[in-house]
Amino acid sequence: MSIMVLKAFAKTHQGLVRADNQDAYLVRAFPDGLLAAVADGMGGAPGGREASHHAIEVLDRAVSEQPRSIVDLERIVKRANRELYAWAHAEPRLFGMGTTLTVVQVHGEEVSVVHVGDSRAYRLRDGRLDRLTQDHAVAAELLASGLLTEAEALRHPQRHVVTRVLGPGSSVRLDVLVVTWRPGERIMLCSDGLYDVLDDTTIAEILSTHRGEEAVDRLVEESLRAGGPDNVTVILVEEEASDGR
Repeated sequence: MSIMVLKAFAKTHQGLVRADNQDAYLVRAFPDGLLAAVADGMGGAPGGREASHHAIEVLDRAVSEQPRSIVDLERIVKRANRELYAWAHAEPRLFGMGTTLTVVQVHGEEVSVVHVGDSRAYRLRDGRLDRLTQDHAVAAELLASGLLTEAEALRHPQRHVVTRVLGPGSSVRLDVLVVTWRPGERIMLCSDGLYDVLDDTTIAEILSTHRGEEAVDRLVEESLRAGGPDNVTVILVEEEASDGR
């Protein structure tokens, strides 16, 4: 008898311009769910790569058992922030380091999201791509307050200046939300290296015509074809038929 199970497909690439890859990601499967996360180290700050990878390592250690609730997940991410902050203050070369972190856990009919920074989580439902997270960046916040139009926000010189990340402060304010998982829908996480060069329409078209590893490969390939100006990371969570073994 065929049953539906969750699968995750992930890929990261340093792009065609950057000297190294400051993105990091995690995928962790549980008997009755799945967790995925993307982190993007602060590009111009010291220790960006160290920050993103350490945040993912803290998360990986902490979720050896499935978090029971959104509260557990939020607590784990705050722990990662405290560890990054302490590490940076112990090593002067890392002072000021930071990273985005977007974590999604699918458990039963719930999708829990904990987020800070400008990496993103999207949901594809009935062919429609909806963003689940809000960017914590100067231009995005000006847009949300009505002080910029969407076109102006895309051209704003501070569109990549983040206002909230893990690491620089001893505490951090996180966005948390829980939405409903419906059979057949898909969740995508990505760093800004994807959505900066591919608009939502293009992303939705690729996801609607490709599945699994092929979809992730195509998204990364298209970002590189568009110039690959930044590191790019994509994770796709979707259902896949299984024989139950």
